Amino acid sequence: MGRFPTIGIGWLLCLVVALSGCGADNREIGLYVANTADGIDIKMRRYRPTSGYEFSDGTPVVLFPGITLNNNQFDVYSPPWLNSYHYKLPQDAPEWAKQDPVIQDDNLKFFSLAHYLYLRGYDVWMPNYRGVGRGDFDSEHGHGNSNLDVWCALDFPAAVDKVRSVTGKKPVIGGHSTGGLCGYLYLQGITMDAAVVAAGDYLPHVTSSPELAAERNANVAGYLALDPAGIPYYPYSWLLDSRAFFQALVQPVLVDLDSVLPWVLSLLPPVIVSGGIDLTFKLVTGLADAFPSYLPQWANVFGGLDFWRTANMNGYVEDFHARMVFSSFYMGVTAQYSDWAINGEFREHWRNGEENQDLINPPDRRTDDGYYYYQDHMSRMTAPAYSVFSDASGLVDTDTMVGILFEGKTHHPQDEWIEIPNSGHIDVVNGNQAPTVSYPAIADWLDAL
Repeated sequence: MGRFPTIGIGWLLCLVVALSGCGADNREIGLYVANTADGIDIKMRRYRPTSGYEFSDGTPVVLFPGITLNNNQFDVYSPPWLNSYHYKLPQDAPEWAKQDPVIQDDNLKFFSLAHYLYLRGYDVWMPNYRGVGRGDFDSEHGHGNSNLDVWCALDFPAAVDKVRSVTGKKPVIGGHSTGGLCGYLYLQGITMDAAVVAAGDYLPHVTSSPELAAERNANVAGYLALDPAGIPYYPYSWLLDSRAFFQALVQPVLVDLDSVLPWVLSLLPPVIVSGGIDLTFKLVTGLADAFPSYLPQWANVFGGLDFWRTANMNGYVEDFHARMVFSSFYMGVTAQYSDWAINGEFREHWRNGEENQDLINPPDRRTDDGYYYYQDHMSRMTAPAYSVFSDASGLVDTDTMVGILFEGKTHHPQDEWIEIPNSGHIDVVNGNQAPTVSYPAIADWLDAL
């Protein structure tokens, strides 16, 4: 398959096996490959603590990562090659953590959502989108013009189908941020012409059908999302609504952070990495909280950047995110989120369709303009849904997403959501409160299914 340009230094990825995670790994715990309708192999990890443990035979839970993140975000651990991780459980840690031999061996596993759900009897699967991942779990890249629609309409269904074929069970589906977004778009029955996507000349329009939506909802046990994405908040969005801004976003490239970050961060000790992150985002949070209430919210720059509450995250987990979780993304993915924030239209990419492939600025909505508008079809989602929302409104605002998701879908008596106080979009997955508040709440909801 032809390739569009990529940004990165591919040859650095396997520079040092111990630093980048390439090649064989004594923590090998279940590599599966799902092939998409357009012929791309996406890599999936089926969780078990080590090869000495069996895979769970419980209900499968499929968790896709957020944008610029990979599937490592759901399984925090101490990298065996990094001997400066010596985290110790707090005195008031729950008994399940103190008694678990895996956590005894590596206390940082306390913050692993995958491990917690495994202990509660669930079969956790963690796929990577095309273009995303490290080492053995690096999914095939495909064309550089990929976007959110491709991730959600082609990659997500391939993963769900693979899990169902291997386990023979109805899974719970979703993930963090973009993973949650793809989950609810899957349940409204979206798809794309795979042959056109494979050709790579342009991307086709998204389509959907009530019949496909009904089939998909019937074949899943539920929907689970951590701060699911939708229309984000951008400060000064009117200033960004320009040809120059969107010209940069329509470039058909993969920003290949997986080629660069392992090498760069191998040069820095954890105290520098986590210290820099901690200082930066605590300052952002403080300035966001101090923004005067009498000024318009669209002017709150720091509110838009307040997506990582580092006061709610252990320093080792911060370092793990920077070193092991931050990952690649396509410019087309960023372009769609920007369109939604600036123009307030929750739709497919404005360049989808052969007639739109040269557009620079996203157009205003018009009657019968040929675009697929996601907000028009939310009621097709009928499966029970559960979401954990963050307190901060950077990237995901709870009120906005409750309106889009829970008020938009067809109500189910088991629909629930919670908001975690003093949390942000990144740390809501594995922050300090996660093992004692959100993880048990998630598992209790899963048990109730």
